[in-house]
Amino acid sequence: MMKEEAYLVKKRGYKFYFHEGDNQIACFGSFFSGKEEVYINDDLVSAKRNFGFKSIHEFELEGTKYSVIYDVVNPITGKVECSFLRGRLNIATQSQSLFSENPKAGASIVLWCFIVGFTFGALGYAFAHFLFAWK
Repeated sequence: MMKEEAYLVKKRGYKFYFHEGDNQIACFGSFFSGKEEVYINDDLVSAKRNFGFKSIHEFELEGTKYSVIYDVVNPITGKVECSFLRGRLNIATQSQSLFSENPKAGASIVLWCFIVGFTFGALGYAFAHFLFAWK
């Protein structure tokens, strides 16, 4: 059985849960691979791979059109909003951030990205300078 609240499983991605009547809608998304899936009562109803900032999954439930919208609000912090709509009516919106529980982890990743980028940039500059200095 799926849990009621939205939570983040760090290695697998984002998980959002919504309810419509007796049905549970589960929305899973990977921040790293871009794979998104929507389930109704454990049955897959929509799946796609998305590397953009916004995607829409449309499906029908008991003759009514529904949609789930993934929206990457802040790619630096990994904040994602997931909205559940009946037709055009927004039933619920949930959001999660990749680093909301541990902001130090986010700062650590940014620092490591800066160090790696600076190192490879300096090595590339040195290699290009060495390569074109010989005439």
